[in-house]
Amino acid sequence: MEKLKLISKRIKNPIGCLPLRKYASSAKSVLIITDDNTRFTPLKSILPIVLNELRDAGITNKQLKILIASGTHRPMTKKEIRDKFGSALAANYKIYNHSWNKESSLSRISEKIRGRRICINRLAKEADFIVGIGSIVPHATTGFSGGGKIILPGICGKETVEDMHWEALNFQMKEILGVYDNPMRRRVDSVAEKSGLKFIVNAIMDCKGRLVDVVAGDPVKAHKKGVELAKAIFGLPMDSLADIVIADAKPMDIDLRQAIKAVASSELAVKDGGVIILLARCPEGAAPQFPEFEKYGFSDPDKLKVMAEKGKINRLAAYTLIAIGRIIKYKAKVILVSKGIPRGAAEKLGFLWARSLEAALRKAKDLSGQNARVVFLKRACEVLPLMN
Repeated sequence: MEKLKLISKRIKNPIGCLPLRKYASSAKSVLIITDDNTRFTPLKSILPIVLNELRDAGITNKQLKILIASGTHRPMTKKEIRDKFGSALAANYKIYNHSWNKESSLSRISEKIRGRRICINRLAKEADFIVGIGSIVPHATTGFSGGGKIILPGICGKETVEDMHWEALNFQMKEILGVYDNPMRRRVDSVAEKSGLKFIVNAIMDCKGRLVDVVAGDPVKAHKKGVELAKAIFGLPMDSLADIVIADAKPMDIDLRQAIKAVASSELAVKDGGVIILLARCPEGAAPQFPEFEKYGFSDPDKLKVMAEKGKINRLAAYTLIAIGRIIKYKAKVILVSKGIPRGAAEKLGFLWARSLEAALRKAKDLSGQNARVVFLKRACEVLPLMN
């Protein structure tokens, strides 16, 4: 009950704009965009309160649609939608999966990246009031998740998502990850504004998945406040870099493409020439939607960048392979411990491999020395190492 009171209070007293029931009162069509099942926003608690506020604004069910901002992830199954939204909401509302690679479901707006007009889901173009629901954690491509990221890359088309990520390769990880005011966040906010995002509700969770606070209101002003809260929660003060970083990607490890974010955060905590031990279950393997992962791996990022610029490899897959490949090639070796990815596949991807954490730690100490300084990062996809 206390959680629901907190959510309701934040939504009724938003940051930087009118309360939702007043702000949306003149809208003819409303689109609610939510994150997908790779994120842990307490949607079943937040969404009913948002819907009540919209009803008080005079918005009927016929005027309302719900879209899942899956980015380039696979579509959610019916069961996953029921689990994420709750059976009642799933039964009573039409909930759409975003299709990032389906041209007929996309439309263009005036904003451009790399000279090309932004491609977004048609439902956003058709709505005159958009509400985004998500959560805020450190993020390697935009500094932090949440805010306008529900639009870009959340509901954008393949070409636009590729262009955004390719632009991010111009910056080092330390220039973006955990930095609020960065070029990629400014890009995201601009696209979100041009797309019609008017109101956000962003949850801030702790390392155990418990709701700590919520921010609601203007997509930029409310998000900035949420980032301050998230940085205090996920920031990990460190006096010195570690020789060995153990990065537990759970629970964001449905596949390697998700789990690899733990390597990005670990880069901020490990010494040059150190070792990262990546613990990742990966029940769905490396990257089911991107066979390029297993075909090319992370071992030659410079060659992959040339190939991608010549159009010889999918740039979206190449982005992750290059960004993480740079860490593996130039910063630290990575030992993978995963039941979902066997030794042969791991080594082909460019990792060292170990059957267990104990075996990985022995191997890491053989590389770094028996007196090596070891740091353990729990929920490493979200942790933000901060040097004192």
